[in-house]
Amino acid sequence: MKIQLNKRQGWLGIIPAQGIKAILDPENSVIQRFLQEQAQRLGEKSIVLDAGAGKKPYRYIFASHHYQSCDMPGGFYPEAHDFECFLDDIPVKDEFYDAVILTQVLEHTPDPEKVMKEILRILKPKGKLLLSVPLNAPLHGEPWHFFHFTHYGLYQLAGRTGYTIVDCEKMGGTFWCLGKRLPDAFKKLFKQYDPFRSKKRNMNLFYCILMSLLILPVYLVGYLFSAYLIRPLFYYLDRLDRSKEFTLGYVAVLVKN
Repeated sequence: MKIQLNKRQGWLGIIPAQGIKAILDPENSVIQRFLQEQAQRLGEKSIVLDAGAGKKPYRYIFASHHYQSCDMPGGFYPEAHDFECFLDDIPVKDEFYDAVILTQVLEHTPDPEKVMKEILRILKPKGKLLLSVPLNAPLHGEPWHFFHFTHYGLYQLAGRTGYTIVDCEKMGGTFWCLGKRLPDAFKKLFKQYDPFRSKKRNMNLFYCILMSLLILPVYLVGYLFSAYLIRPLFYYLDRLDRSKEFTLGYVAVLVKN
C-alpha cells in the first residue's frame, strides 16, 4: 500500500492569512483552510452534508452550496439541524450528496467502518468525504470518545469501505502539539475544581472553592504564559520538526470509488 502525504504538513505560513488566530490555534485553522480549499473545488450547486455538525462552525464556508447539517439525537449543543440521526443510519436516499463533511467526529463513533460505509451510500459516484481526525488529543465528549487515528489507519479504513484517499495532510508536529496541550493542561486542572460543577461531579462545594482559590495563581500565570507566549513561539518552531510524528491529526479527502 503506497501512502503519500501532503508535504505542506499543515503549515499556514510565516504570516498566516487567518492572522493571529492561526498562530494561537493552528489545528482548527488548518481544518478551516482545508474546507475552504475544498469548497472552492465543488460546483456551486453541490449538495453538502455537514455530519455531526455541532454548532455548525463551517456553514459560512459552504454558503454558495446547498448546505445541510445533522447531529446525533440530543447532541452536545442546542443547535437546530436539518435532521438528527446516528451516522451509521442516515435517513437519506442513496447517492444524494456531492460531498460530506466529517470534521473531528469519527473518533466519537463506536463503529467507524460502519459509519464510513453509510456515508459512502449517500454520496454520489465520485462524491467526496472531507475528513479531519485527531491523533493527539485529550479525552473529550465523554463517554462518546472511542478512537484516535494514524494515516496508516485511515488508508486501511478507506480501502475497506470503498474510498480512495486523494489527499492526506498532517496537522503540524511536536511543537504544535505541545503548544496546544500545555495551555489545555492548566485549563483542565483549574476546571476540575469549578465550584459551579461541584454538585454535578459529586464534590464538596467548599472544597472546590478552596482549591480554586489555591490553584488560581498557578492557573493565571501558567495558562497565560503558555497560551500567549509559548504557543506563538512553538507555532514557528514546528518548522524544525520534519517528521511530524507527534502530529495533532489529519485532514483528508476521500473519493467514493
